Amino acid sequence: MNELGRLGSFALAAVAAFALASNAFIASFHSARLCVVMFVLLVVHLARFARAVFPREALIYGGFLGYMLLELLWTRDRLLALNTLVPAANVMVTLVLFTSLAVFHDLKSVLAGTLAGLLAGAALYSSISGFPFRYPAEFSYNAIAGMYLFGLLATLLLASIGRWKALYFVLAAVIGIHIVATTSIKTNLGILFGALVAGAIHFGYVSRLLWRNALVILAAAVVLAFAVASNEATVATIERGANRVALGIQILQARENLPGYSSFGRRADWQREGFRGWSENPVFGHGVEAFRSRFGFTSHASHVDIAYNSGLIGLMLFYGVFASMFLRLYHARQGDLQNTRLVILGGVACGLFISFAATIHYGAFLAAFLALSIGILKRA
Repeated sequence: MNELGRLGSFALAAVAAFALASNAFIASFHSARLCVVMFVLLVVHLARFARAVFPREALIYGGFLGYMLLELLWTRDRLLALNTLVPAANVMVTLVLFTSLAVFHDLKSVLAGTLAGLLAGAALYSSISGFPFRYPAEFSYNAIAGMYLFGLLATLLLASIGRWKALYFVLAAVIGIHIVATTSIKTNLGILFGALVAGAIHFGYVSRLLWRNALVILAAAVVLAFAVASNEATVATIERGANRVALGIQILQARENLPGYSSFGRRADWQREGFRGWSENPVFGHGVEAFRSRFGFTSHASHVDIAYNSGLIGLMLFYGVFASMFLRLYHARQGDLQNTRLVILGGVACGLFISFAATIHYGAFLAAFLALSIGILKRA
């Protein structure tokens, strides 16, 4: 592929990633507009290659979207249902677009463009909000944490196949500090869970990898610690995030409200209501956004929302996407891209964990990461 082609691949991925990031913090750039942008970028890709990839995961998620459209026959509030249907349609387009980019284009250019677009979006957000040097009013910490999480995973994917690994690891550490600073408990614990799963399954390889790079890791940690410690506002923000993460671990252990976090009891109530409603119609569910229509808010957990709204059929279809990803990783276990498979395994496990504490079944960042991972594994 010539340099002009690589530049085009870089630009296409960068625009797509910047659009994803903008959707996280620009209210006027909602999911419908993001879907249009992604569709236009897919058309640009088709104009160049005349082919697109519809991976197995997109077909499974397409079945989930198709079933939700069928649910409109018994959905009580069809206008409210658009809160799920439009983002879900965007997930489909994002899956096809990023998988096609990863399969047909120069892979390093696509990953570099994705990272550049995310960093540009994050820089724009920092210039608007001042984060992480100050804590913005009405801070949507889960959405912003999702943006940084995708940036972290894109950085690690690029580090796993490219050069300048030390530079990418430093960048990953900086992004990780931003994630901690968001104080999003579910995202930080999801990263910890993903790292533990990947480390446990590939324990020997990870141990050797850490040992070989111990000096680089130590040097990067010292530099970052010095840079962070030189700014009191950043230190205070990170301390707040670290305290929230520690609090989240305590909550998981205690399974009850603790001082500083009082919503665990409410989440438990929402879960009980969700599963009680699921038992009333366990196979088909009550319709798109039925939980929000009845209670005025979501259950803040994908498995509860899907069970209540779409029943067993919806649960099997959505979590079938994760099962398919784990199956891909199992079949690729003899391949050469062990570093990449390690990142993908950790990212998929992280997404699975977060799904039990957030409504991410229509999340574009998750779709983009899965699509890039699918494309890399298909190429391998």
